[in-house]
Amino acid sequence: MKVSNCLATILALSMLVTACSSGGTQGTGKSGENNNKPAELVKREPTEIVFASELGKTPEDFEKEIGDPLRKKFPWLTVTYIERGTGKDITDLLTAGTPPDIYWYVYNRFPNKIQSLGLEYDMTDLIKKYKFDTSRLESASLKALDQFTGGKGIYGLPFVSSTSVMFYNKDIFNKFGVPYPKDGMTWEEVLDLAKKMTRNFDGTSYRGLASFHAYLLRENPQGLKPIDPKTGKASLNTEEWKKLFQSLLRIYEIPGNMRPKSRATNPELQAFAKDQNIAMAVLNNDLNHVKLIPEGMNWDVVSMPTYADKPKTADQASPWMYSIMSTSKQKEAAFEVLSYLLSDEFLLNESKRGVRTPTTNEQIKKAFGSDSPFFKGKNVGAYYYHQSAQPPSVSGNPQIMSLILDADTVVNNKFLDIILDGKDINTALREGDEEINKLIEKAQKK
Repeated sequence: MKVSNCLATILALSMLVTACSSGGTQGTGKSGENNNKPAELVKREPTEIVFASELGKTPEDFEKEIGDPLRKKFPWLTVTYIERGTGKDITDLLTAGTPPDIYWYVYNRFPNKIQSLGLEYDMTDLIKKYKFDTSRLESASLKALDQFTGGKGIYGLPFVSSTSVMFYNKDIFNKFGVPYPKDGMTWEEVLDLAKKMTRNFDGTSYRGLASFHAYLLRENPQGLKPIDPKTGKASLNTEEWKKLFQSLLRIYEIPGNMRPKSRATNPELQAFAKDQNIAMAVLNNDLNHVKLIPEGMNWDVVSMPTYADKPKTADQASPWMYSIMSTSKQKEAAFEVLSYLLSDEFLLNESKRGVRTPTTNEQIKKAFGSDSPFFKGKNVGAYYYHQSAQPPSVSGNPQIMSLILDADTVVNNKFLDIILDGKDINTALREGDEEINKLIEKAQKK
């Protein structure tokens, strides 16, 4: 009996050890979470992760949208946010020896804000180690940085996929007795409708169509860039760019539909939301833009117009990216944080509050705006009606592509020269090409 009791005791202890061992590694199997976390992370050592951004976000919004959810998910984590402000640019933080662990930005700032400062960090190994499924993110957003990196490595992960949609003022259409626009319209159809909606009525001048043309030029569905990623030379003075200019110039050639005599970045948004004298406006889908629309305004949204040769294709994705800084001493913890911020669980909540995420999950797309009072009763399907256009071919020349922001400014200024000053389109494109090449030549001499 004693031998039998001893064997029973050994067997019980063996089962207990097996049970404890099987519970030692956490893993839920949910997309975006780890199933094989390294021992140092399982121990949950107290760790601080510092965020910073070139994009404005109040500390209150950061805590609500990012900080608090992270602390709830990772109680061992200290989350710190450096708000944008004087003396807190990424260059200032680097000089002070206090760069963040995670930085977020609009993708086209990567060459200037990260790459030129030597802060880029390839997350490929961490993506493999943590089995992060990049196929859950739309390729157009995921590959947005390739034109700056030559497609070698993954230096940022998208968490917002910005694109254009067309807002419209229902009250103006009701006033004129004209049917509302609908999803899937082409530019030709929208321009015809804009002509009908541009008129004087009861002493008020109404414009049929407005646009955020700087964005439409920059993120055009044709994949055109003012600097050729392959040659590193200006590429504005081409037939392709001329056709794009001509297509958007038609908006302002409609009699009575000229935009304000201003070189401001986007006076059209204010005119649509505040003055409320614009019937339709093709604008960026940024949630902050929607928040500018006053309560009580009778508006809705449809998909952005498409070109005949680019059916079902919106503009290029303009994603907001998360990057881990090369200087971070907490890269693994930072990546675990990013894995959660890009998990289906987190992206679903973001989608519900009206953020267009770069998800490929149809259920997350369908949930867009469902918890937001701004989108109640709106045609939210318009936000995912089209697919994003793919970014242009890769380059990988950081010295040249770091000038893309300046080149985009040249493009917008030349477009304004035409519509505001009456400059000939061929002259504007030729001058723009010359200005961009001078920027390139100057950069090469440094």
